[in-house]
Amino acid sequence: MLIDPEHVDALQELLNIGVGRSAGSLNHMLETPIRLSIPSIRVGNMAELIQELPLHHSESALASVQLPFQGSFAGSACLLFPTDSAALLVAALTGEHEDQDTLNSLKEATLTEIGNIVLNGVVGSLSNGLQHRITYSVPFYHETSLQGLIQATPSDSSEIILWAQTRFTIEEYDISGDIMLMLGVSDMGLLLNAIDTLTHPVTPHHAPTGHSA
Repeated sequence: MLIDPEHVDALQELLNIGVGRSAGSLNHMLETPIRLSIPSIRVGNMAELIQELPLHHSESALASVQLPFQGSFAGSACLLFPTDSAALLVAALTGEHEDQDTLNSLKEATLTEIGNIVLNGVVGSLSNGLQHRITYSVPFYHETSLQGLIQATPSDSSEIILWAQTRFTIEEYDISGDIMLMLGVSDMGLLLNAIDTLTHPVTPHHAPTGHSA
């Protein structure tokens, strides 16, 4: 599948709009200054990206919030953090530092809510920006490795991944996470066609008007 730099640039712009709106929602809800940005994205099939990603992403435990979506194109959006970064994020947002058991009990609820806001912002930006209807399912939280996440995805050989590095900045904290969009080949094709329609709209051709003598 041909994914050219123009597609990547458009996707990055749409995703940055989505996380920008999400940061505003998080700021309002948590009353904590939060900045979100996506400095880079990569698109490819699962096997290619597994080879490119750092080993700790592939084999270590990750805190994951997953949001299935369907509509004009269907797939799943995931917000991923290494578990130590997830604990740091929860501590930064809740102020709970001293009791690891307390952190563990808060982690699922806190990260699920953060994931819900961020992923709804991202998928909503794709839907609104590309003018295609997309509906979401209820997000869910789990901890697994990247390999485990991929193995749990049906037909992984036909999946295309859009992998976006995400930077969370909360005052003195600098916490990195990742957003992953998983779509089948046909759905990714529909997404790219929607981008082409947006960036290269077809101008209606009007036949020349005749003049009477």
